[in-house]
Amino acid sequence: MKKYLLPNGMKRYKVNLHCHSTFSDGRYGVAELKRIYLEKGYSAVAFSDHNVLIPHPELAGDDFVPITATEIDVNGPDRKTYHLNFYSSDPSRAKFPDFERVYGAEEINALIKLGNDNGFLVQYNHPRWSFQNASDFVGLKGLWGFEAYNHNCEHNMHDGWGDYEYEVICREGKQYPAAVATDDNHNAVRDVASPYDDSFGGWTSVFAPELSYGALFDALKNRDCYATTGPEISLLYVEDGKVFLECTPVCSVMIRYETRKTPRSISHGDAITSASFELADDFVYFRLELKDSHGNKAMTRAYLKSEI
Repeated sequence: MKKYLLPNGMKRYKVNLHCHSTFSDGRYGVAELKRIYLEKGYSAVAFSDHNVLIPHPELAGDDFVPITATEIDVNGPDRKTYHLNFYSSDPSRAKFPDFERVYGAEEINALIKLGNDNGFLVQYNHPRWSFQNASDFVGLKGLWGFEAYNHNCEHNMHDGWGDYEYEVICREGKQYPAAVATDDNHNAVRDVASPYDDSFGGWTSVFAPELSYGALFDALKNRDCYATTGPEISLLYVEDGKVFLECTPVCSVMIRYETRKTPRSISHGDAITSASFELADDFVYFRLELKDSHGNKAMTRAYLKSEI
C-alpha cells in the first residue's frame, strides 16, 4: 500500500516565507512585492517585517495569498542573535502578544510556546548569519520550521545554507521541523534584474487543495512542503519498504538517515527524473536531497519511521 509523504493529487504552490517590505527595512512596498513575485510564479508571500505584525488583506486575490507574519529578533552577546518567524493562523491578526526580550534558550522556548499557544507556526532562521551553534538551537522546542536555506544570507555573505544545522537539530535535538528555503529579501538595489538583488533564490513548495489562506496554513502546519533553490518534487511515497520519488531533471538524488548511510542515484548531467531506495531496517528518520548540475538543491523534511 502506498503511503504518500507529499499529498498526491494536490497543486504545488511556490511560496516565499520570509520577505521584508517598507514596513521595516525592505525597499519595496507590499503591492510592488506582490507584483514581482506573481511575475515569477509565486502564489504566496509571508510579509515577515521585523518586530511588527501587519496583515495585508488588500493584497489577497484568487491568484495570491499574503501570509500574516513577523520576524522577531532577540539579540545576545558576541553578535549572537535569535531570529524567529511567526506565521499567524488568523490572517487579520495585527498584534503579537507581549513578551520579555531576553537572550537565552529558556527564554526563547518561552517565546516559542507563547507563539504556539496563540496560533502561530514558529520558524528558526539563518543559524550561520546569526553566529549561532548547536548549543543555541538544539534545545529549542516547538519549532514548526527550520530555515535550511536563506537566499539573502547566501547572496550577500555565502552563509545562507543551514542544511547541516537542520541535520543537527534532527539528529541531536530529536526535533523534526519542516525544512524551509526562503529569500529573506530586502531588495536594497531596487532592481530585480540586477545581480545584486536578493529575490527569487529560495522558496518553499507547498502542497494544498486550493489557494486560500486556510488551506495553505493547514498544509504548512502539516509540513506538506519541502525546501528548494531549484529542483521540484512532484511525487513522493513509500511502498513495500521502498521510497519512490519523481522530480524535475537533476544529477543526484540522495537519501539521508540519522547515520552516515547515504544511498544515492547519480548521473552525468541532469538525467534523473525518478529514483527509488530500499529503506534501511533500523532507521529513526530519513530525508531526501536532490541536486542539479548548477548546484541547486531541494530538501525534504525528516520523516520518522512511525509516519511510514
